Order: sequence, then structure tokens, then C-alpha cells
Amino acid sequence: MPQTKRPARLWLPPLLALLVIRATGSFQLEAPAAIGPAFTAGLGLDHAQIGMLMGAFMLPGIFITVAAGLLARRIGDRKVLLGGMLLMAAGAVLAAVAPGFPALLAGRVLSGIGGVAMLMLVLKMTADRFAGPMLSTATSIVIVSWPIGFALSLQVLGTLAATGDWRVLMLASGLPALAATLLIPLVGQALPMSASAGGAETRPVRWQMIVAATMCWAALNAGTAIMAGFLQGYLASIGFDTASAANRASLCSWAFAVATPFGGLIADRLIGRTQAVVLGTLATAAMFLLIPLTAGHPVSFILLGVSIALMPGALTAQLGAATPQAARALVFGWYSAGSYLAITLIPWLAGALHDASGDARAPVALGAAIMLTSLPAYAWFRRTVSG
Repeated sequence: MPQTKRPARLWLPPLLALLVIRATGSFQLEAPAAIGPAFTAGLGLDHAQIGMLMGAFMLPGIFITVAAGLLARRIGDRKVLLGGMLLMAAGAVLAAVAPGFPALLAGRVLSGIGGVAMLMLVLKMTADRFAGPMLSTATSIVIVSWPIGFALSLQVLGTLAATGDWRVLMLASGLPALAATLLIPLVGQALPMSASAGGAETRPVRWQMIVAATMCWAALNAGTAIMAGFLQGYLASIGFDTASAANRASLCSWAFAVATPFGGLIADRLIGRTQAVVLGTLATAAMFLLIPLTAGHPVSFILLGVSIALMPGALTAQLGAATPQAARALVFGWYSAGSYLAITLIPWLAGALHDASGDARAPVALGAAIMLTSLPAYAWFRRTVSG
């Protein structure tokens, strides 16, 4: 394949540019949680309102990503990518000058409209540029941007939150996106259609493939949302103090971030993409169940992060390889919209199960169940692609 023979000086700049651009999305998404103390001190916001500010960033994705995909197909990826990143910065400005919570929420929605379009396009553009036997690896490296952005937001904005003004901090949440617009010329060009997808260019795009892939991606993102949002609460319920619970729960995210590029490499070079998705799904479900059985042993948290890391690159690469280049913007629009819907609804459902049962293990069990229910959807996806 042509792309595997390129010297590093040709493929590394686009890969790093796409990684950095995507990291600005999770950086801005995490901002309200990172600067929560400043919101409480400056505006008197409660935890529910801070949570709404986070959700407001992702909620537009349910409605925007498909439209952004259609627009990108019409006027080009780069123009829509630039527009999305400028909207992220503009939303930060609107939030920074907001006189109260409603205007602050509107600023977050505006940032989210741009952010979700950017996140979808980066995945699509990765498939365009690295299609072939190393696509899982390239996709996995780009996906690592998600936990990197979270960590940087917590480190930079969270450190300043105790003493900083919330308006300055909200303005700062949009600066990475504005600065990263300078990297757009470095993202490179899509591979020629004949090189990027081989026979996929002659295949029709079947709605069954889109629905099945979207269900799988939604389940994967729902599992990571439960991992990030509810494991700390489980540890607190069995006697860990706040700091210890946070530190131990963070082992999942760190393991996920470190292992994800290797997960893509394993899928591409060792076991195959289909096997990586199936093995990762089964292992993730098992690790969710293992955490309560071991009373939150740290190894079980590390293994959960490693298990999840097997899947995202392999799954996204299969969808990219099976989709004609001309249709990828629309297909990845639906693919991303499903994940945003899952991230919006599943944490609410997990919290409701916790409240109804009074058992902090309920969200953890839900994570295992969601992963297992994705296997029939994945089998449907593979059957549709083969057909």
C-alpha cells in the first residue's frame, strides 16, 4: 500500500496535526468541570448547572454532525473544519462576556456546534489520509487526543480555577482551538480514491452498515462515559476517600490513553481488526464485572482501560475502509451523532439506576451489559460489509 511506504516526514505532520486539532475539543468540553470552583465562587452555580454546561457542548452533535458532513462534502473538509474551530473560539468569547447562566449556556452550545463538527471531521479525514493496512494504528493515535485534552484541561484550567476569574478561564478554553487553526494546512491531502479504499469505491453505502456501525460506536462511547463518570463513585461507596477514589479511578483513563495506539497496532499487525473488536468487547465487559468482585483492585482498573483501547481504532478503521471516500463525510456524521447521543443519555440512565437501586455497582454492571449488547450489532456490521 502506498501510504505504508511513505517516509515519516510525509505522514507524521498530518497525523500530529489531526491529533492536536482533535485534542482542542476535549480540552474545551472539560473546561466547566475543570473550573468548577471559579463558577461556584463567581456565579454561584451548583453541580447540576456545571453539568449542564458540559452537556451543552456535546448535545448539538446529535443534530449537527450529519449536516456538517453534508456541508463538508459540498464545500470541502478544510473549510468546514476551519469554520468549526472558529465557532469553538467564538463560543468561548460569548461565554466569557455572558451576564448570567443562560448566555453562558448559549456560548457553550455555540462552541459545541463547532466542536462536534470538528471531532467528526478529524475521524473522517484520518480515514481519507491513512486508509490501508495501518489505518487502525493511525486512527488509534488520533483518538488518544481525547484523554490528552481532558488531562490538559484539568491541569491548566483546573490549576487556575481556585484563584482565576471564570470569565478569563472560559476565554482561555477557546484559545487552543483558535491557535490550532494554524495547523489546518498541515493535515495533508486525502489519498487518491483508488489508493484509499480499493474496491470500496465501487460499493454502494447501505443504511444497515451505517446503523450497525453507529450502534457499536455508541456502545463503546457509552462504556467509556461510565468508566469516566461512575467508577469514582463506586470506590467512594466502599470506603475510599475522595482523593484516593479519584486517583484510583483515573488509572482507567491513563491506561486507555497509553494503550490505545498499541491497540491499533495490535489490530493491524497481529490479530486483525475484527478479532480486536470482539476480544476488546468481551474483555471490557469482563473487566467491568471484575472491579466489584475485586473491591476495586488497581489492576482491574488498568485492565479495563487496556481492554477498551483495543476497540476504537479497529472499529473506526473498518468503517473507513468499507466506505467510499465521497460518502465518508455523511457516514461519519451519523457515526459521530450516535456517540453523542449515547454520551448524553447513558450517564443519565446510569445515574438513575444508581438512585433507584441505591447500589453504586449498578452503573458498573450497566457498562458490562452495554458492551455485551454491542456484539450483535457488530456481527450485523460485519455481515453487511461482507455482503
